[in-house]
Amino acid sequence: MRAGVVTPGVKDSYRVLEMPAPEAEGKVLFRPDLIGICGTDQEIVAGLYGEAPPGEDVLILGHEVLGTVLEVPAGSRLKAGDRVVPIVRRPCDHCHPCALGQWDQCQSGDYTERGIKGRHGSLSERAAASEPFLVRIAAEVGDSGVLVEPGSVVAKAWRQATLAQRRLPWVPRRALVTGAGPIGLLAALLLTQQGLAVTVMDQVSAQSGRAEAARALGAAYAEGSAGLAKGTAFDLVIEATGFSPLVFEAAAWLAPGGAMVLTGVTGGHREVEEDTNQFNQRMVLQNQLMVGSVNAGREDYESAVAMLERAAKDHPGWSQALITRRVSLAEFPDGLLHQPDDIKVVVSVGSA
Repeated sequence: MRAGVVTPGVKDSYRVLEMPAPEAEGKVLFRPDLIGICGTDQEIVAGLYGEAPPGEDVLILGHEVLGTVLEVPAGSRLKAGDRVVPIVRRPCDHCHPCALGQWDQCQSGDYTERGIKGRHGSLSERAAASEPFLVRIAAEVGDSGVLVEPGSVVAKAWRQATLAQRRLPWVPRRALVTGAGPIGLLAALLLTQQGLAVTVMDQVSAQSGRAEAARALGAAYAEGSAGLAKGTAFDLVIEATGFSPLVFEAAAWLAPGGAMVLTGVTGGHREVEEDTNQFNQRMVLQNQLMVGSVNAGREDYESAVAMLERAAKDHPGWSQALITRRVSLAEFPDGLLHQPDDIKVVVSVGSA
């Protein structure tokens, strides 16, 4: 079968190879239909990250996946033709959170991740996974099912915020999302569904496709911090840019008792000048909270599926504004190169 692979640690090593078909005994065999491309893929192709399975030299990419079931083992609840999304992370066998099924909270660091760390992904003509690590989606979700994995990231961010905020009486009404990329826009979708008044802030023009997509989901759009009304305070901030200086700036917009969830991972090294006394005083005196959130568990995937099912009813065709470009297996490197109108680029695995 054809598969898109890299040699981990080697810059620009992406190529399409003939690879052995996946071992499907006792597993669900599925056809990957669409694969989302994200910043993690960019880092892996740049040689900055990624790990091949034990004993192998290459890694099949693809962790944001929408597939169609081809074959199932005896006793499966799935059937041929079902559309599924594989969960990215697999647990280690020796930490307490993983033993409880909360592998997204793995403490040993010995987890594996499809298409990222120690386990092949699904950028291939065929793939297989154990049923407990597959999430079924309804037919009406359609191609927007490829957004389940990034949607699970924002579902977890919301879950983490609501769990942490049990520490005090908290009735969130206003939310700020920094970043109008796929994660930011999906966060806006989820939070508007929760009944919050949402503002999405980014540096792109208020007439851009990203700004229009935010407004179509029921959120307001602010072009940079200057676009926020003076004195505005938010009960919840979800940071989705990974631009670390913005973390400190956005913290100043938290309301008393507010929470900020960091979802973006910042690479490299950057220094900023910050009044740390003022930052500390706000956090302590106003009972504010800042928490990091990465990856997602099965319940977050299921929450993301529910979010997309509701969006399919409330905003028919909404995902067309987010899925802005499709490329083939061979064109995968082109998908990594950002174009002005890009929001989410996906690989159509079956295309030429």
